[in-house]
Amino acid sequence: MSSQPEFALSGQVLALRNLEVSVSMRLQDTDQSGQSSGTASSQQGVKAKELKITGLIPYDNEALLTLLYQLAEAEDSSGRSRYRVNHDMATAIKMREATFTGDVSASKAGDLQAWRVSFTLREYISVAEKKAEARASSDSAVTQTAQGTSGAEEAPEQLTRFERILKSINDTIGPA
Repeated sequence: MSSQPEFALSGQVLALRNLEVSVSMRLQDTDQSGQSSGTASSQQGVKAKELKITGLIPYDNEALLTLLYQLAEAEDSSGRSRYRVNHDMATAIKMREATFTGDVSASKAGDLQAWRVSFTLREYISVAEKKAEARASSDSAVTQTAQGTSGAEEAPEQLTRFERILKSINDTIGPA
């Protein structure tokens, strides 16, 4: 058994009994087939991963239930508070920060003398978002020169003889 807590949010250990954690990730697409029986679809990107957590909190640990709801309700200057997620599954899917989303629920767990709690955490700035951001920033690269900052310029294209002739005709005619 490891010394690391089973589940924690920004250092706050949530010692849930019978802990169950599942992960989901939505691959968004739209049907492009219209009224036909085709299977064409357009991709609309990878959405943020979500961890669905369920577990039990014994009635004698009311402070843990209170802590869970305090974490869920907490807000900072930019909206809902985000938390560092400490759990093996979160580490495996490279989910570092998350916010509470959807329902946070607690109900009596039958004859177990405990509350059954469930909540969902959504990834904050997903890996897909980071990749898209990196791609966008590399597309608009900026170079630093002695005269100041300027956009990166591409090297002039090498045109074939035929392309040079077409270019001169296009330049003569002008834009359409």
